[in-house]
Amino acid sequence: MARRLPALALAALVPLAGCTGGGKSGAEEPVKKDSKIKAAAPSPAAAPAAATPASDLGPDPCFGLDKLAGDPPVYLAGKGVVLTRLAKPCSTRDGKRGVEKGSPFLAMGFPCTGGAGRVDIKGNYNSPKMVSFILGTDCGMNPAAMPAAAKTVAETVGLPADSKLLAYTPFVVQFWELPGMPDADTGFSVDVRSAPALEALWAKFKNKEPIRVRLFGRENTWGQGDHFYFVEADLRQAGRTAFQLDVVAVKPLKREEVEEVKVRCEALRPKRNCLEVF
Repeated sequence: MARRLPALALAALVPLAGCTGGGKSGAEEPVKKDSKIKAAAPSPAAAPAAATPASDLGPDPCFGLDKLAGDPPVYLAGKGVVLTRLAKPCSTRDGKRGVEKGSPFLAMGFPCTGGAGRVDIKGNYNSPKMVSFILGTDCGMNPAAMPAAAKTVAETVGLPADSKLLAYTPFVVQFWELPGMPDADTGFSVDVRSAPALEALWAKFKNKEPIRVRLFGRENTWGQGDHFYFVEADLRQAGRTAFQLDVVAVKPLKREEVEEVKVRCEALRPKRNCLEVF
């Protein structure tokens, strides 16, 4: 006859209903077979907007200037003209430098490049006390007039056909130097007055050899943002008492470069009106 365990011992062998490894006790309600557990569906990502084909945008309103090397002012070498401003610059859709169609522009020329510059001689022609080359704004430029200047700039830079030249102004000489000589001064009259300069440079000029000069100044305009330019040029004989200016190089100066020229001006004796120039 089998031995019967005591009721207390039997109860110890029966596992507690609903026990879990997490240590929670008590019975949990069983999940019904027909219950439906739905996970929250992720929101669908917004589809990226389709890029508009370039062909559907129409013509690019910005006209590309492939021939323009940099932002104005730009000296057009060999043409005697500086493109000083584009009224409506822009960038083309492919990131190139350009201008809005119909945008006007400004240009600057150089006095006496058209010849007929006046030479003023103090004393004897062969042995003068001073020789002055007058670079006034009334001296003829080359190109001589706005239509010719406009055509030169437009063809060289590749401007749109409807671009118009608003102003064609002369370069104003405000300070000058003769390289290798002590001669320098403010104003638009290049005065050869020192003994070394008269002996060497006047002899060259009479023999139809060029005299190198350094010119500093601005364009003759009231527009804002005027640049201060350094112009390297030659004075060539165009007659016994006439000369022509041949421009060799043009460079807009940075502020620190202008200050360097100002220091040279202020070192001249007797003192000049450098503050009015710089």
